[in-house]
Amino acid sequence: MKNRVFLIVLLFVFKAQSQVVSNNTQLQAAISNAKAGTVIELTDGTWNSIQISIKVTATQSQPCIIKAQNPGSVFFEGRTNISLGGAYVIFEGIVFRNASGLISSSGKIEPIIEFRDSSNASCTNCEVRNVKIDSYNGTVAQQVDTFKWIVLYGTYNQISYCSFIGKNGVGSIINDNRDGTNANYSKIHHNYFADRVPVNNDVNGLNDQDAIRIGSSSTSLSDSYTEVYDNLFNNWSGEVEIISNKSGRNKYYNNTFREYQGTLTLRHGNNSEVYGNYFFANNREFSGGIRIIGEGHKIYNNYIENTNYKKPGGSGSSATGGISVSNGKPSSALNEYYQVKNVQIVNNTMVNCDLSMRIGTKINSDLTLAPENLIVANNIMLNSSISALQETTKPTGASSIYQGNITQNGSWDLTNNVNSNKTVSSGLLTSGTDFYRIQSGSPAINTGVGSYTFLTADILGGTREVAFDAGAEEFGATGTLKPYKVSDIGTKLGFGALNALSVNEYAKVKPLLKIYPVPTMDELTISSSQNTIKTLEVFDVTGKILLKKTSDSNIEKINVSSFTKGVYFVKVDGVTSRFIVE
Repeated sequence: MKNRVFLIVLLFVFKAQSQVVSNNTQLQAAISNAKAGTVIELTDGTWNSIQISIKVTATQSQPCIIKAQNPGSVFFEGRTNISLGGAYVIFEGIVFRNASGLISSSGKIEPIIEFRDSSNASCTNCEVRNVKIDSYNGTVAQQVDTFKWIVLYGTYNQISYCSFIGKNGVGSIINDNRDGTNANYSKIHHNYFADRVPVNNDVNGLNDQDAIRIGSSSTSLSDSYTEVYDNLFNNWSGEVEIISNKSGRNKYYNNTFREYQGTLTLRHGNNSEVYGNYFFANNREFSGGIRIIGEGHKIYNNYIENTNYKKPGGSGSSATGGISVSNGKPSSALNEYYQVKNVQIVNNTMVNCDLSMRIGTKINSDLTLAPENLIVANNIMLNSSISALQETTKPTGASSIYQGNITQNGSWDLTNNVNSNKTVSSGLLTSGTDFYRIQSGSPAINTGVGSYTFLTADILGGTREVAFDAGAEEFGATGTLKPYKVSDIGTKLGFGALNALSVNEYAKVKPLLKIYPVPTMDELTISSSQNTIKTLEVFDVTGKILLKKTSDSNIEKINVSSFTKGVYFVKVDGVTSRFIVE
């Protein structure tokens, strides 16, 4: 508790008189009077059928906080709904369990938490953190009613350090349907998703049983700029889409998937990035790594192990595989299958997958458009039992190329020694404590082909060399971003971890800078979580200073329209972040 007090003082630099409430009447009165700087603490115990709707326009330095007095000792049971509206509202420390009396209306059950109040006023810069939702489900009769645990609205909101366990029935755990086309800039990070069971135990059955969905088909051609990172998915079985991307320019990175069925699916939308993720399927049926539909995506530095493309019952699935690139449908409707175009699949590692990489898959005969201008480069495929690279449909377009890919122990649809593609007999990778690693003398070392401005680090966060390696790891780069384990719950991520973090550790994971839009073509906005920006510098990849200015605001805009395409770095008061000009 002592660290928590210091943490709040450090982050928000204010002192607020906490209001301790012990029953629903006191809670509702505190909510009615809440304002910027209000902290409402709930006493330990079980709270039944709590309905909260709050709208407060708070500030970054004086947020409005609703929290458990002792995180993990306050339990919300029965029929509960939390609605957050306004700005800088934080909800934390509560355990949701033992649902009862949930009401179905037109096939839907109200969410547990939503980022808008009862008058539909959405939230901005709000956060749900250090919350646990434990098997909070409807009745057996309500399994096919859509029950989304958390629904996102608004902009710059976060869901962090939460545990979501034992979901069943239809409905995402976290859903942002994006009822408009404005960017969201949401962040979903350091959460634990576990033990989902599909309706009728059929993972190939009903849709809408994902963990996270960002967007919908109707708004999929607009950009969200959502980031999903540092999450652990464990013992997961819902449908083919664990994460369902349905909007543009989102990023999925540093996530770990263990003992699961399904894939991270780029279902709709364009220009998203998937990088630095670990997939350990443990040969579970109907498991894959990354499924790709749409344009402009970048897939790099991912590690994928032991996937199994077979459906329960033994037939094969066209939606799975280590990395699966779909064919498109001519004149596709928004909710169908847009053609894959201008996608780069670079420096990924696949180990012990039956089908490591699949190009031009078809879930039905209508998908006749081959991937266009597809780059598949510098990927490693070890011990593929069926095929390392299966080309069902040959990519079209002058920019399409397979180059620098390496396989050991597995057949593939490439010609050796053309465009530096090759098969080796031994020495490619060695089994490590956490995953298969590049070893000294590996034929992958210094064999990377091509130039990719986004490939500055490897899966571990180590720096890529100029003469870079094939695969997800750069040998000797000494990065530290290893895959998450269940033992990390409560210490590094998930419910309880926020309490365990020291002030300094929390400061490292708390985003200090917001930079948007990324990529950009003309103007870049930099927002600092510090009170004001004092100095701002922009560098190119060689370290040359391109711009330097002082400021007395917490938001600055810079014009980069004269910059050439590439990677740049912005440094604000000692904190550095990367951005891309395209």
